[in-house]
Amino acid sequence: MNSSITPRMLAHGVMLSILAGFFLAGCAHDPDIRMGHDNSSGYTGKNPSAYLSCVKSELPRSAKTYTQENQGALALYVDSTDPNLATGLVEVKDSGQQHQYLAYQRDAWYDQGRLLDAALMCSRASL
Repeated sequence: MNSSITPRMLAHGVMLSILAGFFLAGCAHDPDIRMGHDNSSGYTGKNPSAYLSCVKSELPRSAKTYTQENQGALALYVDSTDPNLATGLVEVKDSGQQHQYLAYQRDAWYDQGRLLDAALMCSRASL
């Protein structure tokens, strides 16, 4: 019984390890925050500006936030306006009396989903 490892077997093992590493690295990080798993959505009766002001007030004072308007939606970005770098994003679409919001947070486990909780809480808060 010969149990020696041949160069061909070693090459296959190394190749499989490299491919597995690339696969796991690709699954572990979605560059665009909107493609991640930590998100929330719903509706609010508040106008988009008032709603995002409420969400912003629930964030730490040290949070860097940016507001942008794009195609009828108002967006609040946290840390960067680039969706690949932002740690949080809340978008509100103006549509009559009810406004749809979409909230995304990268690594929500880190602060127990503070941005997602703020998005939900502000959607329910009285006008």
